[in-house]
Parts: sequence; C-alpha cells; structure tokens
Amino acid sequence: MSDQWEHQFVSFPVPADEHVNEILADWGAQGWEAVNHAVTADYHGIATYYSFLFKRRVV
Repeated sequence: MSDQWEHQFVSFPVPADEHVNEILADWGAQGWEAVNHAVTADYHGIATYYSFLFKRRVV
C-alpha cells in the first residue's frame, strides 16, 4: 500500500445539520477521510461556513 496521501480542502455554506452528515458520507464512500474541520461564524456566533480537509491514499 502506498505511503502517499492526496488531500482536498472543501468549504461550503452551512446547510441543515442532516445534510452535513450526508456530505461526509458521500466523501467517505469515495474513499476520503475527514482529518480536520473548521467552522466560520458571523459576529453573532452563528455558523456560516463549514470547511473540511480530507485525505485518501494514493494507489
């Protein structure tokens, strides 16, 4: 198995919570693993964007 990884950064507007799980499941089904995430919020503390760093092994 290769020791090299491919990385992908993805950022998207905050959808309803159940859609985040669907998005993560879709990426996982394609072999991507979420390794880090961040949430951007407005000045009221309301989440506006999710950002994820994904990785998968290069074959």
